[in-house]
Amino acid sequence: MKLKISDIDDLGRGLAKDDGKIWFINKALLDEEVDVKVILDKKKYGLGKIHKILKASKERKCSFCPYSFFCDGCAFDITSYENSIKLKEDAINKMFKYENIIIPEFKIVKNPKTLGYRNKISLKVLDGQVGYYEEATHNFIAIKHCALVLEAINKVIEDFNLYYFKKGNLQIRSNDNNEILLIISTKEPVNISDDLYQKHKIVGVIINDEVVYNDSFFYERRNGLLYKVSYDAFFQVNAWISEKISQDIMNFITSDDIILDLYCGVGYFSLKMALKAKEVIGIEVLKNAVLDALKNKELNHLNNVNFLLGKVEDKIDKIAKKFTKVLVDPPRSGLDKKTINFLLAQEIPTIIYISCNPKTLKRDIKVLIEKYKILDLKGYDMFSYTKHVECVCILNLRYL
Repeated sequence: MKLKISDIDDLGRGLAKDDGKIWFINKALLDEEVDVKVILDKKKYGLGKIHKILKASKERKCSFCPYSFFCDGCAFDITSYENSIKLKEDAINKMFKYENIIIPEFKIVKNPKTLGYRNKISLKVLDGQVGYYEEATHNFIAIKHCALVLEAINKVIEDFNLYYFKKGNLQIRSNDNNEILLIISTKEPVNISDDLYQKHKIVGVIINDEVVYNDSFFYERRNGLLYKVSYDAFFQVNAWISEKISQDIMNFITSDDIILDLYCGVGYFSLKMALKAKEVIGIEVLKNAVLDALKNKELNHLNNVNFLLGKVEDKIDKIAKKFTKVLVDPPRSGLDKKTINFLLAQEIPTIIYISCNPKTLKRDIKVLIEKYKILDLKGYDMFSYTKHVECVCILNLRYL
């Protein structure tokens, strides 16, 4: 099928129309003419993969990745870094404009390290090979490395024979000291060689949620603070960008602030804000993350911060405090209705909304602007060359 790309969507896919149907084409650029292989064909839309480029965009570049044709993890590895930023900015500006939400001109803070920045990778293991499934297919692609992850992680991937198993899931996490947590989920036996511990800084091996070697956590230093991070706890994948976000957020924090931090994880932002604010209370559903956060409070000698275990929607209306600011950093699904209604009812003067999903951010802002105005909206290139953008939106009550 021959198609001409007329637009780029917010997921980094090329858009084309054919006989009234919309086609989404991965790794396609604006105005390109392509011959595509049909991957998914629905009544109103379809998903295609480029078979041949008939007319290439002047913005097209050779990918840095040998797996680019099969892997859709990097939507923009086929263009320059500068153009990838522009495409993301244009997509998000259009997204808000479509909903008639007026925002300041949306710009993205660039990543100082566009490759080798991720501290975590999740992979599949099939027939004793490490890799992933090609998007929307059952085609397994074996890999030896990923250009986006830290070098310490790639070295562990290359040495898969030292912790070999036949089938399952593999996650590798690393910290600022190149220490490794190896997390394996499998029903197969795992053959671990002593050479694994000689060649790599393995601080913990966890198989099916059981620690089989050393510890279930490591320590990470960011923002001038020390964080304990358990193997299953959320922690920002990009050290450089996450520190920049922290620095920018601190411009909105005062010494009089009493802050509620929702979905606080191991206390990454809570502890940073506690350096300046009067008091910070964090809420997190994952037990290990809360235990980490309480430990991190001790490690950094901070007495004006505390953490509660439980679902945000179950805990928020049980705290009898008058907050001056609330920071929310929800999962990709965004805020639930109860939490949004709580924010609207409490009329906390300032909301700092951190989001890894602009679509749910837009959805939630559309409700919050009933009482709040957008003071600032900025993007951060946390996930360079991928379709994802980290956003930070500052909202103030309208009558303040």
